Amino acid sequence: MNSPISIFIVLAALSGVLSVLLAIYAFVNRNKYSGINLFFWITGLSAIYAFGFAFELTGNTLKEIMFWANVEYVGMPFIAPLSLILVMYYVGLEKFITGRKLVLMLIIPAITLVMITTNEWHHLFYRDIYLNPNAPRPMMDIVMGEWYVVHGSYTVGCLLVGTFLLLRYWNRRKNVLRRQIAALLIGFVLPGFASFLYLMKLTPYEMDLVPIIMCVTSFFYIWAIRTSGLMIVAPVAREYIFDSMRDGVLVVDPAGLLADFNPAAAMMIPGLSSANIGKPVSELRLSENFDEPVFDFHSDHNVTDEKEFSWSIGQETCYYHIHSSPVINRRGRFVGKTITVMDVTERARMEEKLTMLASYDGLTGIFNRTFFMETARVILAEAENAKESFSLIVFDIDFFKHINDRFGHGVGDQALRHIAALGERYLMAGGLLGRYGGEEFVIGLPGIDLPEAAAAAEKLRREIENTPLNSAEGPIRITASFGVAEFGLSGQSLEELFMEADRALYRSKENGRNRVSTAKDDLVLQR
Repeated sequence: MNSPISIFIVLAALSGVLSVLLAIYAFVNRNKYSGINLFFWITGLSAIYAFGFAFELTGNTLKEIMFWANVEYVGMPFIAPLSLILVMYYVGLEKFITGRKLVLMLIIPAITLVMITTNEWHHLFYRDIYLNPNAPRPMMDIVMGEWYVVHGSYTVGCLLVGTFLLLRYWNRRKNVLRRQIAALLIGFVLPGFASFLYLMKLTPYEMDLVPIIMCVTSFFYIWAIRTSGLMIVAPVAREYIFDSMRDGVLVVDPAGLLADFNPAAAMMIPGLSSANIGKPVSELRLSENFDEPVFDFHSDHNVTDEKEFSWSIGQETCYYHIHSSPVINRRGRFVGKTITVMDVTERARMEEKLTMLASYDGLTGIFNRTFFMETARVILAEAENAKESFSLIVFDIDFFKHINDRFGHGVGDQALRHIAALGERYLMAGGLLGRYGGEEFVIGLPGIDLPEAAAAAEKLRREIENTPLNSAEGPIRITASFGVAEFGLSGQSLEELFMEADRALYRSKENGRNRVSTAKDDLVLQR
């Protein structure tokens, strides 16, 4: 075996070994992606092509060389059209691949295989076959026949179309999965260039270098598999839907590695880029200051998970809803997950606003009557069970109608907000403040007995009296009358407690207003 040829034999055999390894990889992962079965056939046929060429270079007679050349053509004619079909799957054109079209695309390779095995009868593939006189050892040279031109043109056409589709897809991917596309492009461009050099008789000893080049393309396939999950981590959703979605979408492979994501996800997740492809999705964080693994979902593949998260960025609180769903292929096998990231900040704020409207008084910002009653009823029940005190203060603004009539309803609204602000300022810890209706307010004081509640009411009464309302009309003096009652002294229900406090309030009004009266007739605090 002459040394100049030995290196080509070794490289061709290495190409065959690498193709076998890739075929095994494809077979093991055959259920994870619809196009990987094609990859299995492509790499398997490439192995036949490469090994056949290696044995062709070791042949000593023209008959032996021709035998191995025929073996090569068992695989070689089908590689280019199958690769084109694989690319069509990859870029989302699988809808154009019907059974009939698939058969049509493989007719020319099938005819090529028949033509070369029967060439001695018609010489349409090879017009002549002879040993190259310039080669250092027996090597076949040919004169091309008519069908050889058809076969070569078809092969080059498939390579050109596949290259065009990948380049077009490259521009649309926006840096996502470009390592995969680069590997596939190399698998088209290098063999095509080597074929051109062979047809122009520019190769060493006029030798077909494609099986040698396949050694390089196989290494690039392996690189893409290792770095970006080629043929497993493949695009699952297509651009016309995937890239235009407002919600962020992550595609995860069965091993929990990030396979793909759309632009919306990149906008929502800080630092998310193509560098994260092929890495555990559990490593992603929704915020640099948010360490919780938001994408660490249930290990059971059949489980659909949902989570909600919120965190504050400065003065702003963000809310996200995250939904994880398994992806099942046609055979019922688990092939990955889709994770949808929805920014529900506006919805959450609207819900908060609705909750506030349902719980708070729109004018004063304190609890409304309904919410105060519901909350006070719960606290009263807890106080009863714990045998603790619970006191109620009811008060309203004196001569409020006079304020409205003299200064207008706008000033009347200011007065209500003014009283509510003073009530919040002097509210005892744990107390509840609500607007009961009109100019009437109510305070619930858990754990506070009647004398303490009366003292608190008196403190608030004095503050209201001594803090006039500053309005456009000038300072307006406001006073309020109070009624105080304690649970356990005169009632067992919240409604009964209100009645007692209301009666005490009316006694304050009857006795001149601007005073505090209690449910105990003998406890009246005056100015």
